[in-house]
Amino acid sequence: MLKQKYINILFLLWAFIIPNMNAQKYFIAFTDKANNTFSTNSPEAFLSQRAMQRRAKQNINITEEDLPVSQFYLDSLKKMNVNVLWPSKWLNGAIIETNNTTLIDTITRVSFISDARLIWKSNLKSSISKFQSQNPTASLKSDVTNLYGQAYNQTVTINGHLLHQEGYEGKGMLIAVIDNGFGHADELPAFNHLWNNNQIKASVDIVSPGSDVFHSEYTHGMYVLSVLGGYLDGEFKGAATEADYILLRTEDDNSEYPIEEYNWVIAAEYADSAGVDVINSSLGYYEFNDATFNHTYEDMDGQTTICVTGAEKAFSKGMLVVNSAGNEGSNPWKYIITPADGKNILSVAAMVTDSTKTSFSSYGPSYDGRVKPDITALGAQAAVQGISGSIIHLNGTSFSAPIIAGFATCLWQAKPNISNKELLQIIKRSSHQYYTPDDSFGYGIANFYRALDLSSSTSELQSKNGFRVTPNPFSNKIEISHHTKNLLNLNISIYDITGNIVYQENISTTNKHTINNLDKLCRGMYVLQLKDANQKYSFKIIKTK
Repeated sequence: MLKQKYINILFLLWAFIIPNMNAQKYFIAFTDKANNTFSTNSPEAFLSQRAMQRRAKQNINITEEDLPVSQFYLDSLKKMNVNVLWPSKWLNGAIIETNNTTLIDTITRVSFISDARLIWKSNLKSSISKFQSQNPTASLKSDVTNLYGQAYNQTVTINGHLLHQEGYEGKGMLIAVIDNGFGHADELPAFNHLWNNNQIKASVDIVSPGSDVFHSEYTHGMYVLSVLGGYLDGEFKGAATEADYILLRTEDDNSEYPIEEYNWVIAAEYADSAGVDVINSSLGYYEFNDATFNHTYEDMDGQTTICVTGAEKAFSKGMLVVNSAGNEGSNPWKYIITPADGKNILSVAAMVTDSTKTSFSSYGPSYDGRVKPDITALGAQAAVQGISGSIIHLNGTSFSAPIIAGFATCLWQAKPNISNKELLQIIKRSSHQYYTPDDSFGYGIANFYRALDLSSSTSELQSKNGFRVTPNPFSNKIEISHHTKNLLNLNISIYDITGNIVYQENISTTNKHTINNLDKLCRGMYVLQLKDANQKYSFKIIKTK
């Protein structure tokens, strides 16, 4: 488990009371963080060493936003005879519960309280299907006898196996899995190595504080964890088997209310404080048991929902956040669901093994017109650890997301000095249709071996044999130069991907040469060929707009 210092820090901040399942729950927002016993000058009191190192590496300042909420305010709430369940430093408030609904009006009149929002009001069984219908099938009979076993397709379709061959399997990295529970993950064989090697660092049940996240009927998180870190010799290998894990339950299968979005933020805060590198969230929200809480498509703008607010805060602290795009493609809603709408959230669509989109994977764009989903991985008949101990196959963007999150973790292990912003862009750039994205696949199918190559340099093929071509990618002009010789009797040709010449000229100059007026070319990939009396030189160039 986490080192004792981590536990002391995190639970010092989050003392809780066992909830009353018949009470209503509210989020109480504070006006400020006055009377705070913590200071940004002593961050070690509320952040782990890993968390501080992650910020320092990415030049991220520790600000008042990182401070825990005022204990004075929390104590004042308790004196009003309400249960304080969880505080949230990023939202600057706390989840409370009370049977006395008339008390809320009094609470909102308190000077340090700016708002009180009802976020949960019953424990009736949810009528909403929270996850894609999984239709589990038993382990497929296959000729695959390699290291990955039944996980072969989900691994090789994004060239994850080539990252592993380079020795990158997540060692030294920390992943948080935010989900609905991890039933039986403490006893199933695919997780034995995680326990034997002390790779499960912590587990927290935010829905039912103090409960055991493993001994329950809630197994969706267990399936997701197996895609990330599961291993069975000759049968199955997950994406990041050497990474460490923190397991966080935020999802209540018994109901669907906005409290789960607040739970998600609290889990992300926990992950931040513990020093997590990558968050995987195979969750999403738009519809609730009480329709008055429902989101609209207009809310999928990357800034409106509580969940996306927390996800973007997590990214701002230096973590990579990977989220399933949603399974609404065949439903009237159709679109991505929050927090997949976030500008800096890597949302993942689902495909089948022949690289076509699944029928259920949610569509983009975000309401404000951004490319969504971001990228795509296998999400149909994905191999996971089954409850019986054998490998089964399930459907959902819930499984394409952890495939990406796991290999993103391995990539970051390979390139530890890049920022989460650079990591996000590199993964997008590696995808097969980066320059021609659509609303189904986003930037396309990820290619982690290409991402490894891209992460080695910020520019592609800009110089060769003394020639330099800049900028690349370009928008409307290209500059050609040579570091030692003049550009005499040089033929320039630009070919599109079908091999047709779209530009050609002959030049003779003693200096660099600029090709202007390329704005009429369509966005995409081209080949620039330079030919002199002795040789031909070819460059792959990309037009961005």
